[in-house]
Amino acid sequence: MTASYFAITGGCGYIGLRLARYLLEINHSNIVFLLDIHPPSNDKQLYTSDLNRLIYRYCDIRSYKSVYDALSNTTCVFHLASYGMSGREMLNSSMIYEVNVIGTENIINACIQHGINKIIYCSTYNAVYTGTKELLNVTEDDCSYPTEDKYCDNYSRTKSLAEQMILKVCSSKLHTVAIRPAAIYGDGEQRHFPRILNLVRQGLAFFAIGHENILCDWVYADNLVYALVLAEKSLPEHSGEVYFISDDQPVNNFQFISQLTKGLGYNYCFAFYIPTFIMFYFGYFIEIIHHIVAKYIYNFSPFLPRAEVLKVGVTHYANITKAKKILGYNVKVSPDKAMQKCIQWFDEHGYRKTINKNSFKHFSLVLISLVILMIFFFYQFIR
Repeated sequence: MTASYFAITGGCGYIGLRLARYLLEINHSNIVFLLDIHPPSNDKQLYTSDLNRLIYRYCDIRSYKSVYDALSNTTCVFHLASYGMSGREMLNSSMIYEVNVIGTENIINACIQHGINKIIYCSTYNAVYTGTKELLNVTEDDCSYPTEDKYCDNYSRTKSLAEQMILKVCSSKLHTVAIRPAAIYGDGEQRHFPRILNLVRQGLAFFAIGHENILCDWVYADNLVYALVLAEKSLPEHSGEVYFISDDQPVNNFQFISQLTKGLGYNYCFAFYIPTFIMFYFGYFIEIIHHIVAKYIYNFSPFLPRAEVLKVGVTHYANITKAKKILGYNVKVSPDKAMQKCIQWFDEHGYRKTINKNSFKHFSLVLISLVILMIFFFYQFIR
């Protein structure tokens, strides 16, 4: 087989490592460069003996020189690196712009200088979703880019800008494609599920947001990896395209997460729903507190920023027919099987229910805050 030299920005992250493993498996001549600011740990995510074909290269995508040096002897780039998706990162606006926009610009320019002819960009539903209206089974053609003032968070705004840059630069010499994944989950994932389970342990998952009829998409990690590889194979024939990718099974977020929590022994989560608009203003209040406290005292991780409220509290799911027809995408791992893998992994890594003496204290603090907020809204209403 002919060898291909793949570079993966954010290559030592969760999806990056799984993508690297898959690229090594499908062609024993492939060479994969992991581009990241930190080398990979001794991570079982790789599960491969082909480490001689897996090469780490230091790369800070905010620096053009760093990117240029890291992309030498490369034929294709999977651009996965991003910043600001969740937690305290969401409120670091300067870093978000530097990584997501300047970093993408550096990747594009370095590819042009090196003569690299393929970029596969990992975007997000948030590139076209702002939470201001529902997206019901939308196709790629249904969604135009919102104006920048429509976004309530910098991550979504900058990912949209980066996606547009990637697609705009597409030419006969540089073939580009963008994948918009839904919320990503999986066994070994360290961003969404561990954070949720830690909130569950602290007694903070006693409520849900919105109502039970709100539906959203998720995508299992290996299904996303499969889509990314299919996108690479679609070039150059289908250059300049963008695709929604999901497990093709819209679900209420809290019913979805309940499968995990119940599987780990937490049986009393998400007992009632709080309206999305109330939690949106609660998130806004938390962001204000964070801005003050983080600047002068301690940079804590905000409980629930506005963007995360809108992500779980407003219906938005996509039609993935385009990816099925053009890429040949299908759901390789069913949501049920994927969830069983997740339950098993988190069980084996210490997330099964144990007694937490602090959970009632955390529960009380959040409940008091919510009651105060509700009283405030009631007072404003009757005034």
